[in-house]
Parts: sequence; C-alpha cells; structure tokens
Amino acid sequence: MKSAALAGAAAFGASSAEAAEAPTKRLKIGAIGVGTYSFMTYCWSDIIEPWAAPNNEKRGNFGMPFLNMDITHCWDINPEASQKFADRMGAKAVKNYDDMVGKVDGIIFGGFYEVPWQGKIARPYIEAGIPVYLSRPIAYSLRDIDETLDLAAKHNTAIMATSKFEHYNEAPALKDKLKRIGEIRCVQCTCNTPDYAVHFHLQFMMLKVLGYDVGKVSVIADDDMKANYMQSTYVFDGWEGQSPFACVMQGCRNDDSFSVRIFGSEGTAEASMVRSPNWQDNLLFRYAPQIIDMQRLFHTKENYEPLDNIRKKTAVFLAGYKSYSEQNGAAVDVASLSPDWKAPMIKPDWIDEKMFKN
Repeated sequence: MKSAALAGAAAFGASSAEAAEAPTKRLKIGAIGVGTYSFMTYCWSDIIEPWAAPNNEKRGNFGMPFLNMDITHCWDINPEASQKFADRMGAKAVKNYDDMVGKVDGIIFGGFYEVPWQGKIARPYIEAGIPVYLSRPIAYSLRDIDETLDLAAKHNTAIMATSKFEHYNEAPALKDKLKRIGEIRCVQCTCNTPDYAVHFHLQFMMLKVLGYDVGKVSVIADDDMKANYMQSTYVFDGWEGQSPFACVMQGCRNDDSFSVRIFGSEGTAEASMVRSPNWQDNLLFRYAPQIIDMQRLFHTKENYEPLDNIRKKTAVFLAGYKSYSEQNGAAVDVASLSPDWKAPMIKPDWIDEKMFKN
C-alpha cells in the first residue's frame, strides 16, 4: 500500500461538529449483493427497514424503524434476485452495478460471493465520495485491497470493512481487562463457524482486542467450507513489556457465538456470547451494533477505523488461507505474503469481468 494512502488513512471526511449534527433527511442506501449468500437478504434489511414499502406492511421481528436510513436501490449479478429484493424493500433494482452513483448516500455490500470483485464494483462509488461498507473477508489478494484503500485515501472516501463481532461491547471490554492481567501468556477461543471463509468473525474481533501486528498465522482444518475441525493460530511477536504469545481459535459447532479466555501473568480475562433461540434477540444483539456503526459512517463520512487496520486484517486472513491451502497448516509469515497471491475463490466464475468499464 502506498505511503500516501497510509498517510491519508487517518484523514476523516467530516469535522467533529458536523458529526455531532443530527441528520436532516433519511439516508438513501444502495445494496449490492442481495441474492445468494447475502447478509442483506435475511438480517440486515430487517434491521435497516423493518416496514415493507409501499404499503407499510409489518415485516421482520422489530416491526418499527429505529435507524435513519432506507434501502432505496439495489443491484445483484442476478437480475431476478435483485428485483425480488427490490420488491420486498420497495426499492429500485438497477441494471448496472454503477447505476446508483449520485442516487444514494451510502453503499452496503451484503454478498459473500462478490467479495473477490467488490473493489472493482465499489470503484465508481469511492471515486464519487460515497461511503462504502465492504463485505468480508474484504479481498482475496493484497493487491486488490491496496488498490481499493489507495483509491479511498485519494478521494477521501470513508470505507468500512468489519465483522459483526468487532462491534460487540465484549471487544472493548476485553481490551480494557488486559490492563489488569499482566503479561499475556496465551489466548484460547472458540467460535461457532465451521468454514474458514467466514471464520473471520472471531479472527477480526481478536485483532481488535489484541492488536493488528501478527507475525505468523497457521490454519489447520479438514475442509475450508464445511469443517469438522478447524484451528487458526495467530503468533504475536510481542512488544515492549510483552513476550511473544499465541492466540488459538477453534471453530466448533456449539451453542455460543464465541468464547474467549486470555491468560495473563497476573490473572485471566474472559468473555462469551450465548446464541439466543429467539430470532429477534439475535437481530438485536448480534447484528444491530454493526448496522448502527454503518449508519454512523454514512452520516459522518468518517472512517470507522484507520484504513491500515483494514489492510492488516486482510493480510492476516490471507496468510491463514495460504497456510491451509498450500502449506498443510504450517505457519505463514504475514510480512512475506506476496501482494499478488490470491486465496482460492469459492465461486471463481460468479462474475464476468467483461462488465467492468475500466
């Protein structure tokens, strides 16, 4: 990533006074990736707009709006899926991926299969200064994410790329507890996620708690999408006052969203989240915090985190995929990862690149 982009990563698009102002209008949101394997189709949309336009029929479990944005436009590689979503939301399905420029205040990527191409899809919006939420795992090569972040820095466009776990209050709470447990000895975690491509939920959360400077990553699993066992290991090199240590995260099919235990020289810090059998509770506690932070980004046009954090999260995820797919679980040095190395795509033919205009 160019030094200019890194320098621009800390520059935000609105003053603190502007950020404190209440919105004068409801934000218009464009949704991209609203068909197969999309968070937008079954949870995010119910939080953003729980009333079905145009007849205000009750939809979802909240039954009332508590955000200040509406999904007004959408696009999907499958026109039928796009129209189906538009009909449900009272939105307009656009023909081309860039047809929402100038018509929306923010863009949300909700799909998973579009991730390898979302940098190209997002380009016209970033160039127009429209804030963008990028779906996870963000990019399938460092080259791709560097181009996207450089473009965002150049145009001073706010970018957000997070997993829902990063927005839970357990993350800052754990980080605060680290002050009282002495030097970290080891970290043990579990996550109810049987596929590596979505295992980022816990991985990204632990980066927020422990820091983003991971030296090596190892991933062992019997399958990257439907694993019976999966273990990701981050090796932190350590810093002043902190010796090197490992963070071990195991994907398992349990009732908890996650469980974390951080063992220190002077104590232990713990956190967990139980999955509720009530779908309304799941919407509120598992998804709403992230959606609220998305709205804040769209309104203030301020980055949720420095762009360099997004780059580091991507690098750590890709190093893990390389460990699994090419190194048989051996540790991969994150700094040695080639910018042009690409993770294996789940759906390599999902998008025909002929549709891109440049």
